[in-house]
Amino acid sequence: MDKVWRTVEANPKELLPCLRSALEATNADAWFRFDGGNLLVKLDPSETAKIIQVRAFLDVDLEDVNLRMWVETLSDRAVEGHDVSAGVLRWLNYPEARYFLPEHGAYEVTREAGALFLLGCMEESKALPVLLKLSADPTDKNREAMLAILARLATPEALQELKKVDLNTVSKTGRKIIKSALAKPQSIKPRKGTPKVTRAEYLKSFQDAGAGNWETFNNLVEKVSDGERDAVVVLKEEDLPLLRKVRRLRLAYCNQHAIEYYDDFTSIIMALVWKPELVE
Repeated sequence: MDKVWRTVEANPKELLPCLRSALEATNADAWFRFDGGNLLVKLDPSETAKIIQVRAFLDVDLEDVNLRMWVETLSDRAVEGHDVSAGVLRWLNYPEARYFLPEHGAYEVTREAGALFLLGCMEESKALPVLLKLSADPTDKNREAMLAILARLATPEALQELKKVDLNTVSKTGRKIIKSALAKPQSIKPRKGTPKVTRAEYLKSFQDAGAGNWETFNNLVEKVSDGERDAVVVLKEEDLPLLRKVRRLRLAYCNQHAIEYYDDFTSIIMALVWKPELVE
């Protein structure tokens, strides 16, 4: 197969149409579609090619693939707007759903972390119905992990759904997570006096990050380590879509630092979103 792929790579103009047709054949082998779908996107990073790739990822046997590559690729596609909800179900139901990141101190990506990467990289409005479905059954072993991710969405709709949860059906830890999300956010103390980071600086860093350049954002973080105290003061509700986009993009790095940033962004978002009428 490697020889075939090298031939396609050497003659993409002539052979890509053949590869695409072979991948879309109804009788195509699942592993062939997975491996070939990766090659297709490498040579043709179009939306059409990525749709073919996502379909292949959702069908392949997880026993046969590198789980890290599978989660990280689907997370990238989720950020781009592709529906990976079926992948969340595959991941949660896979008995060996975990892997390690050697370059990050052998950090273990657990079942819950992998689900956060996949769901958190989806647009919140698309992730919400998936989370509601996964958290509907009180006997489901993944329910409380899904409720925790639901709380992290930090959208008005998510808060209203959390309010409906019967606290008698969740553990002590689950109740604490839900009550914390529904209570008035206190995790960030707004800076008194003149902010060290302006709204314009934040928006510029977010816009640059959205375009793939994180340098402006990283420079702000280095300049003001507690910049979240300014963010909750200077940012406005109208900035939420951009803030959420950057949160998704950062999470797509799929490591423990990405989770830390995700939670920092979530605290800022929650401070802007939370209103008494949402939780009363």
